[in-house]
Amino acid sequence: MINREEYSSTLTKLKRVQKENEKLRETLEITKREADYWERAAKRIDTELHSCEANLRNTTIALKLWKGVAE
Repeated sequence: MINREEYSSTLTKLKRVQKENEKLRETLEITKREADYWERAAKRIDTELHSCEANLRNTTIALKLWKGVAE
């Protein structure tokens, strides 16, 4: 049978572990939100990059046409 002292010690450890678990869950939620944010930002930047590349190609073609050296 477990005595009072062991019970109290075990209960204290349990409460400490539960608090730590809750903090880790909160940290995990924050990390997931940050990961989602950065993933959306990366997708947005990738889309902007493709748009800029397309604009550059169009500008290059227009410049060649203007110079009269288009293929």
